[in-house]
Amino acid sequence: MQATHLLQLHEVRRIIDAAHSAALTNGDAMGPARVSIAVVDPGGHLLGLDRRDGASPASAETAIAKARMAALNGKPTAPQEQAINHERPALAQLAGIFGQPAVAMAGGIPLIHNGHCLGALGVSGMTPSTDLAIAEAATAAASALLLELGP
Repeated sequence: MQATHLLQLHEVRRIIDAAHSAALTNGDAMGPARVSIAVVDPGGHLLGLDRRDGASPASAETAIAKARMAALNGKPTAPQEQAINHERPALAQLAGIFGQPAVAMAGGIPLIHNGHCLGALGVSGMTPSTDLAIAEAATAAASALLLELGP
């Protein structure tokens, strides 16, 4: 049997806080990024969700769906989106296979520790590149948190 860590609420909050910090520096002429931030467990079940001021209601559902796709695949969603748009349109069928809302759009990144997916982060509400930049910055901050977990 192999043991793995499960994300705890305080860890989820630290990951979301890191995304909030990244949203402050990845805004536009209207101010800080208006995004929703979701963290899910390895099965794609919601652990935490914040919708920043000004973020659209649709961004909340989309952030969850991005995080779910990243968690269930154990892969970032941006390359999946590129593959769907180019050489692998069949990947679009994954959401139907999962039986729950999941999308391959930039902004979903799995949280990997010791080769195991502990869940994923999803960011939605701005352009694909802005969503991805916020998700990557938050994931980088989360990496430090995951290192604290030990082997």
